[in-house]
Amino acid sequence: MTFLNPTYLWALLGIFIPIVIHLWNRKKVLTIKVGSIKLLKESEPKRTSSIRPNEWWLLLLRIAMITLLVFILGEPIFKSKDNKESLTYIIEPELLHLKSMQQLLDSVPINAQRVMAKGFPNVEDYNIQTAKTHVPKYWQMAQEMENLATDSIIVFTRGLVSGIRGMRPTIHQRINWMVMDTAEDTTALVEATMHKDSVELLSIASDSKSMTYNTTRISKLNKEIRVNNPKDSILVNGNWIPLKIANPLKVLIVADDSLTTELKYLKSAYRAVGKFLNSPIEINSVKEIDTLDLEAYATLVWFSKEKLKKNSINTIFYRPDSLANRLIVQGDSKSTFFLTAPLNSENIITEHLPEKLLELLSLHEVVTEKASDYDLRIMDSSELQTLSFEVKKDKKYSKNYDITIWNWLLLVIFMVVERILAKYRRQ
Repeated sequence: MTFLNPTYLWALLGIFIPIVIHLWNRKKVLTIKVGSIKLLKESEPKRTSSIRPNEWWLLLLRIAMITLLVFILGEPIFKSKDNKESLTYIIEPELLHLKSMQQLLDSVPINAQRVMAKGFPNVEDYNIQTAKTHVPKYWQMAQEMENLATDSIIVFTRGLVSGIRGMRPTIHQRINWMVMDTAEDTTALVEATMHKDSVELLSIASDSKSMTYNTTRISKLNKEIRVNNPKDSILVNGNWIPLKIANPLKVLIVADDSLTTELKYLKSAYRAVGKFLNSPIEINSVKEIDTLDLEAYATLVWFSKEKLKKNSINTIFYRPDSLANRLIVQGDSKSTFFLTAPLNSENIITEHLPEKLLELLSLHEVVTEKASDYDLRIMDSSELQTLSFEVKKDKKYSKNYDITIWNWLLLVIFMVVERILAKYRRQ
């Protein structure tokens, strides 16, 4: 048994406290005055211990309680040593359907086959039919692979771009990534927009090399489509997809007269975005927002000196920063952005101002969240590789077991028993 915080073990000196209290709490000798001792029977004096047997139990219980409390603070763990596997194969669940993968696994020891899922279960224990399909987070899973009792790991994966999240981890485990190209492709309708006389359909097409968005328009009178009663979904090609109503995009600009140049370029950029979308953008330029509903606007440009209340829409503030490497940068929150330099005819082109303003309109925010489900682009195995550092080779692998919860249980039991015994003995 080892302790994660051995410094707390100095508190074991506290076990002397109940010992001192028990020794100090001797029963005082009472003197009883009697008139005559003639009728009293003479007996041999007996020596008794200052601590009776049941009081010994109280003492031991109190010492045990202090010891357990110190152990809980020290966080004890047990280490068990298991033999390492020389090589472990981890397979992404979606690859288990492939015949080529099944043929490969037939030549590998069954106890060395694991699935890239929570806990890395053995392939023979994994139910492919009932398991939910999703794209694993490869680098997070790589960090969890360090807990496997093995010398080396070979990972068979689809290596999807959408599975990369966060920073590249540094681990000591040796992992070899084998990216399997399944030659899959997909095309799916993900969103529909209702216009006055037509419906605009947005679809995603993806394969191992690219992912593209495509839009098509069909007449509202087309018999192959049907809109439900709440008018939030539409039936296209036998599938229901989300439907939204095409409302005019609105941008609110709040500024004083000192930034007229910036306002002129911003309005020009938004007009360019409107032409690209084939839908004019309504720009409302004011100096105060006392009676305005901010939620009705797609973007807020705040160039005022007044303090702005918190809101959930994308907001652009003017904050010049000579050290910034981009014209518009994100602030502390998801919806906060800063314009970092005065606008001119050069930087609005070189810094792609209209494109950035188009992103802030969040036209397809829901679609962006769903895109990872259809993204089949794959990465090279070298790009998946985690960083590693050398560690001392050991034929044994230690597995830690935390016993803190059992110490808490024993402490509660001892406290209950101690209180009952103390009440009985009036201690």
